[in-house]
Amino acid sequence: MRDLTFTDGPMFQHLMGNEEICKGVVERVLGLKVTEVENIVTEQSIEPRLGSHGVRLDAMMAADGRTYDVEVQTYQQGRLARRLRYYQASLDVTALGKGRDYDLLPETYVAFICTGDFLGTKLPISTLDICCREALDFDCRHGFRWVILDASRWREVAAGPLRDLLAFVDTGRAPGNDELIDLIESEMAEANANARWKESMMPFLTVEDDARIQARISYEDGRSKGLAEGRSEGEAAMAALMERLFAEGRTVDAQRAAVDADVRTRLLKEYGL
Repeated sequence: MRDLTFTDGPMFQHLMGNEEICKGVVERVLGLKVTEVENIVTEQSIEPRLGSHGVRLDAMMAADGRTYDVEVQTYQQGRLARRLRYYQASLDVTALGKGRDYDLLPETYVAFICTGDFLGTKLPISTLDICCREALDFDCRHGFRWVILDASRWREVAAGPLRDLLAFVDTGRAPGNDELIDLIESEMAEANANARWKESMMPFLTVEDDARIQARISYEDGRSKGLAEGRSEGEAAMAALMERLFAEGRTVDAQRAAVDADVRTRLLKEYGL
């Protein structure tokens, strides 16, 4: 049974349940100071109304009168901006009771830590906000902000705590002399050493998630042995292969490709990737 990584849903939620880690991640991702944490909820399910499409939040924190939602995403899943829109709407609907004034909506931040450029901006940090196109300096005080991070572009971020965190997400290696990442590594090691916990968490990884994760691990193993020819090309080909296989319902082939190099090579050739 493999160890869970930072970007595995169960592990990420476990880590973010630790107040010190959650607070530290939020501060780095958003560049804000968090003073007083009121509440942290991981794997929070929200169904805005009966019969509507529900959402499951990885980690939601209430602090200093603000609401923070931090998500981790390891593969392309539809239009990310539309997903952000729905998450924001769901948070707002549940935050405001019947008859209460709109001014009582809390300031909200939604952040996605991604392992690739799933928004399409080709930037390591993308901040989405509402603006008036005719008056760009006008502040409409809508009270929310969305931040999308592409960890694979961590080298493009200025040296500092955020760069260190993104580098850790992308490579799995700690930069050294970083208390937050040292704590994250310690918590991960303790959790992965608990075989019973790992076994109970594995079913929460969907078949698609696990196949993609195994594929990424297999790719990294191959790269370390000199079998891969260029990181970005290899990752793009693997992501494309997984998308094609799942789109065609070839789940078994996807699982086999994730762990078997020969099967992976054959399927990449089959799809011309």
